[in-house]
Amino acid sequence: MAAALGTWSAVSQSKPMRIEGHTSNVEGTILYRQIIEGTVGETTETGDTYVLPHQFDQIAFIAGMPIGAEGANFLLGGTTTLKTGASYANAASVSGPTQITTAATAGASTVVLTAASAINDVYNGCFVDIRFSNGNSQTVKVTDYVGATKLATIDQPLAQSIAATGTNYVIKGTLITVDDIAATPTLIFDVTGSFV
Repeated sequence: MAAALGTWSAVSQSKPMRIEGHTSNVEGTILYRQIIEGTVGETTETGDTYVLPHQFDQIAFIAGMPIGAEGANFLLGGTTTLKTGASYANAASVSGPTQITTAATAGASTVVLTAASAINDVYNGCFVDIRFSNGNSQTVKVTDYVGATKLATIDQPLAQSIAATGTNYVIKGTLITVDDIAATPTLIFDVTGSFV
């Protein structure tokens, strides 16, 4: 079982690359592939859960492989053991939709993620869908996160202002538990998914 929500000491992502599908979503789902590589931020003697940051709205499968951590297991939701190289499906959001209750002005480079984790840097590298009260949406990437204030620094300015009610956010990603590793390995994940 997961002991805590952990942070990566380093994480990198490829851009989603189209691998399959028709030119029209009416004809069939277009699938994309994204590679995420990360170094576990602390020893996981009893297992820690990490946010695997990806851009997809829907997941077809995720394949995980330990590098320098042979025999590592990946757990899904604390119930399903995933052995090296196996594939599995999961939801494409870590949390949300959650209403934002702290106002922000258009052009701001930070946003308060109401009711999010209290752990510093846990959402670094994650993509957040912001759904404004007028129906518009914007996807931003978190470059820094402060748990005490829930303040996320984002990679592009807010396209429009956020009122204290009516705007929601969804954090994209998948929760992965790295089980019983007495080291800080580098892990690589091959994620296949699609966009709504």
